Amino acid sequence: MRRKLLLLVLLVVVLGTSVVEGNVLRISPEMELMAGVLSQTSWIEKRGPTGSGNEYFRALQDFFAPYQDHRAVTLTEEMLKKGFAYDAPPAFICHLGPLPELGIAYEYSDYLVGRAKGRENLEELRIALSELAAEADFLSFYAAWKPYLDETLEPYLADFRFEHLEEWLQGFFGWSPDAYQLIITPSMFPGGGYGASVTDALGHNIAFQIVREYGASEGRPEFPSGVTLEDLTVHELGHAFVNPSLEAYPEKAKKLRPLLWPVRKIMKDQAYGTVAGFLNEQVIRSMEVLAARDLFEPEMETTILEHHEKWGFYLTRFVLSQLEYYQAHRAQYPLFTDFVPYLYDQLALYQKEHSPWQARLFGHFLR
Repeated sequence: MRRKLLLLVLLVVVLGTSVVEGNVLRISPEMELMAGVLSQTSWIEKRGPTGSGNEYFRALQDFFAPYQDHRAVTLTEEMLKKGFAYDAPPAFICHLGPLPELGIAYEYSDYLVGRAKGRENLEELRIALSELAAEADFLSFYAAWKPYLDETLEPYLADFRFEHLEEWLQGFFGWSPDAYQLIITPSMFPGGGYGASVTDALGHNIAFQIVREYGASEGRPEFPSGVTLEDLTVHELGHAFVNPSLEAYPEKAKKLRPLLWPVRKIMKDQAYGTVAGFLNEQVIRSMEVLAARDLFEPEMETTILEHHEKWGFYLTRFVLSQLEYYQAHRAQYPLFTDFVPYLYDQLALYQKEHSPWQARLFGHFLR
């Protein structure tokens, strides 16, 4: 407990903001700066609202419109075209400290460097974003909107049971990150979220969740709430547990590439085009079903299961059965990391016994 409290103090000093303690969601001016830049790029054509967007987003987009030719915008556009999309921009911001300095709070992960095609590109973008924020006086814009945004958040904080979710995740995986950061983004769309993890110089791990706005409102921003928000939180924070556990065995993952083949197109459309990305998502989505069984009303388990199968995750029931085995044998597997080699072996056996094209028989995604 003392170690965790010391880490919380360090995070407050580094980030200049509060760390999640209890049911806290926050809006990050640094993430809003990134969102404002993205609103001036091709990102918004695919990841924008269904209409003109909520009133805050329209003001943010208008605010940055005069800076379309700024290096921060043009560099972001160049990086987007080279694959720095989906979770990459928000994950990048998770590595940075507060404005106006926007310094490196956590060294860039290998994953992020790979998405950016080099650390130098991340640094160039970081400096350009800091310069744009200063030139445009973005913090004054954000300060003017902060009371409105705080008021918008209030209903979503009322029944958000973060401690309940944290307890379940820690119990299921057998450990917990050193801290959590939950960021809600009124100008990233459409619904859903992203997960990211960072590691400080002392090896402490901080798990981030980024929650996107639904994208249909032209009034106040609207976000997932209640059970929907809690399920999303289990999913996004699940990345902090599942990804490093599975990615510790890259050779085992490569041998399972045939499992991706029958759903490769629908997975690529969802940005899960690699076998590692597909397996991470598949395990997380099966874990979600188990979490729903323990945390929510019975109908949610079925709803979540059918949703994931509809979107191409045809192994959900099979992986779910393996996770149930893990739950029943915790004396043998006290940590999820202890269980991962067994899980890979079972997936390899499934691959050997089933033609991957039998995936067409499962779910509705190929109808």
